[in-house]
Amino acid sequence: MHRIRIPISLLLLITLTGCGFLAVGERPANSHYCDKFLIYDMCAQDLDRDGIVEYVYFPDSREVFMYRSEEELELAEDLGMHRCAMMMDDELVATTSRVFFVDDETTYLQKQDIRGAMLIRYISHLPRMTACNMEAEQLADGDGGGS
Repeated sequence: MHRIRIPISLLLLITLTGCGFLAVGERPANSHYCDKFLIYDMCAQDLDRDGIVEYVYFPDSREVFMYRSEEELELAEDLGMHRCAMMMDDELVATTSRVFFVDDETTYLQKQDIRGAMLIRYISHLPRMTACNMEAEQLADGDGGGS
Protein backbone atom coordinates (compact mmCIF):
# COMPACT_ATOMS: atom_id res chain seq x y z
CA MET A 1 0.00 0.00 0.00
CA HIS A 2 2.87 2.40 0.73
CA ARG A 3 4.21 1.92 -2.80
CA ILE A 4 1.06 3.53 -4.20
CA ARG A 5 0.89 6.39 -1.69
CA ILE A 6 4.42 7.65 -2.27
CA PRO A 7 4.16 8.13 -6.06
CA ILE A 8 0.65 9.61 -5.79
CA SER A 9 1.88 12.01 -3.10
CA LEU A 10 4.86 12.96 -5.23
CA LEU A 11 2.68 13.57 -8.30
CA LEU A 12 0.29 15.67 -6.22
CA LEU A 13 3.19 17.72 -4.83
CA ILE A 14 4.60 18.31 -8.32
CA THR A 15 1.20 19.34 -9.63
CA LEU A 16 0.38 21.65 -6.72
CA THR A 17 3.76 23.39 -6.64
CA GLY A 18 4.01 23.56 -10.42
CA CYS A 19 2.32 26.90 -10.88
CA GLY A 20 3.95 28.75 -8.04
CA PHE A 21 7.26 30.14 -9.19
CA LEU A 22 6.43 32.50 -12.07
CA ALA A 23 5.72 36.09 -11.17
CA VAL A 24 2.75 37.81 -12.79
CA GLY A 25 3.93 39.99 -15.66
CA GLU A 26 7.30 38.24 -15.91
CA ARG A 27 8.72 38.28 -19.44
CA PRO A 28 9.67 35.00 -21.12
CA ALA A 29 13.40 34.31 -21.15
CA ASN A 30 13.25 32.45 -24.46
CA SER A 31 10.87 31.48 -27.26
CA HIS A 32 12.27 28.09 -28.23
CA TYR A 33 13.01 25.24 -25.85
CA CYS A 34 14.18 21.68 -26.57
CA ASP A 35 14.60 18.80 -24.14
CA LYS A 36 14.24 15.03 -23.86
CA PHE A 37 10.98 13.74 -22.39
CA LEU A 38 10.38 10.04 -21.96
CA ILE A 39 12.25 8.63 -24.96
CA TYR A 40 11.57 11.56 -27.30
CA ASP A 41 13.44 14.75 -28.08
CA MET A 42 10.85 17.51 -28.23
CA CYS A 43 10.92 21.26 -28.83
CA ALA A 44 8.38 23.89 -27.84
CA GLN A 45 7.97 27.08 -29.88
CA ASP A 46 6.56 30.48 -28.89
CA LEU A 47 6.41 32.40 -32.15
CA ASP A 48 5.24 35.79 -30.87
CA ARG A 49 7.27 35.76 -27.62
CA ASP A 50 4.19 36.20 -25.45
CA GLY A 51 5.19 33.32 -23.18
CA ILE A 52 2.51 30.97 -24.54
CA VAL A 53 3.45 27.90 -26.57
CA GLU A 54 2.18 27.71 -30.16
CA TYR A 55 3.27 24.15 -30.84
CA VAL A 56 5.51 21.27 -29.79
CA TYR A 57 7.45 19.30 -32.40
CA PHE A 58 9.92 16.46 -32.85
CA PRO A 59 13.24 18.00 -33.98
CA ASP A 60 14.43 14.84 -35.75
CA SER A 61 11.41 14.53 -38.05
CA ARG A 62 10.52 18.28 -37.93
CA GLU A 63 6.85 17.36 -37.32
CA VAL A 64 4.45 19.19 -35.00
CA PHE A 65 2.58 16.75 -32.79
CA MET A 66 0.78 19.15 -30.44
CA TYR A 67 -0.45 22.65 -31.10
CA ARG A 68 -2.35 25.31 -29.20
CA SER A 69 -4.96 26.43 -31.69
CA GLU A 70 -5.87 25.51 -35.26
CA GLU A 71 -6.96 29.06 -36.05
CA GLU A 72 -3.62 30.55 -35.05
CA LEU A 73 -1.31 27.77 -36.24
CA GLU A 74 1.52 29.15 -38.35
CA LEU A 75 4.38 26.71 -38.89
CA ALA A 76 7.93 27.49 -39.83
CA GLU A 77 8.57 26.54 -43.47
CA ASP A 78 10.64 23.49 -42.58
CA LEU A 79 7.99 21.98 -40.25
CA GLY A 80 5.12 19.67 -41.12
CA MET A 81 2.22 18.19 -39.19
CA HIS A 82 2.55 14.74 -37.64
CA ARG A 83 -0.18 12.37 -38.82
CA CYS A 84 -1.46 12.15 -35.25
CA ALA A 85 -1.08 15.81 -34.27
CA MET A 86 -3.55 16.97 -31.64
CA MET A 87 -4.63 20.22 -30.11
CA MET A 88 -3.41 20.85 -26.55
CA ASP A 89 -5.89 21.47 -23.76
CA ASP A 90 -5.54 24.60 -21.62
CA GLU A 91 -3.67 22.77 -18.84
CA LEU A 92 -1.10 21.37 -21.26
CA VAL A 93 -0.62 24.82 -22.85
CA ALA A 94 -0.06 26.37 -19.41
CA THR A 95 2.32 23.63 -18.29
CA THR A 96 4.36 23.62 -21.51
CA SER A 97 4.53 27.42 -21.63
CA ARG A 98 6.44 27.43 -18.34
CA VAL A 99 9.62 26.34 -20.20
CA PHE A 100 9.88 29.78 -21.81
CA PHE A 101 10.51 31.36 -18.42
CA VAL A 102 13.51 29.16 -17.57
CA ASP A 103 16.69 31.20 -17.33
CA ASP A 104 20.05 31.14 -15.51
CA GLU A 105 18.37 32.02 -12.22
CA THR A 106 15.88 29.15 -12.38
CA THR A 107 16.80 26.61 -9.73
CA TYR A 108 17.31 22.93 -10.38
CA LEU A 109 14.20 22.18 -8.29
CA GLN A 110 12.09 24.58 -10.37
CA LYS A 111 13.36 23.00 -13.61
CA GLN A 112 12.56 19.52 -12.30
CA ASP A 113 9.12 20.73 -11.25
CA ILE A 114 8.43 21.90 -14.82
CA ARG A 115 9.72 18.63 -16.29
CA GLY A 116 7.60 16.61 -13.87
CA ALA A 117 4.45 18.58 -14.62
CA MET A 118 5.06 18.24 -18.37
CA LEU A 119 5.66 14.51 -18.07
CA ILE A 120 2.39 14.04 -16.24
CA ARG A 121 0.50 15.96 -18.93
CA TYR A 122 2.24 14.28 -21.87
CA ILE A 123 1.78 10.80 -20.41
CA SER A 124 -1.96 11.44 -20.15
CA HIS A 125 -2.02 12.02 -23.95
CA LEU A 126 0.26 9.10 -24.80
CA PRO A 127 -2.47 6.42 -25.18
CA ARG A 128 -4.33 8.48 -27.79
CA MET A 129 -1.10 9.21 -29.70
CA THR A 130 -0.05 5.54 -29.56
CA ALA A 131 -3.45 4.34 -30.81
CA CYS A 132 -3.35 6.82 -33.69
CA ASN A 133 0.17 5.74 -34.68
CA MET A 134 -0.75 2.05 -34.54
CA GLU A 135 -3.83 2.64 -36.70
CA ALA A 136 -1.82 4.64 -39.24
CA GLU A 137 0.86 1.94 -39.40
CA GLN A 138 -1.78 -0.76 -39.97
CA LEU A 139 -3.31 1.27 -42.79
CA ALA A 140 0.12 1.83 -44.33
CA ASP A 141 0.81 -1.92 -44.19
CA GLY A 142 -2.40 -2.57 -46.09
CA ASP A 143 -4.23 -4.09 -43.13
CA GLY A 144 -7.18 -1.75 -42.73
CA GLY A 145 -8.46 -3.81 -39.85
CA GLY A 146 -11.75 -4.50 -41.64
CA SER A 147 -13.26 -7.83 -42.58
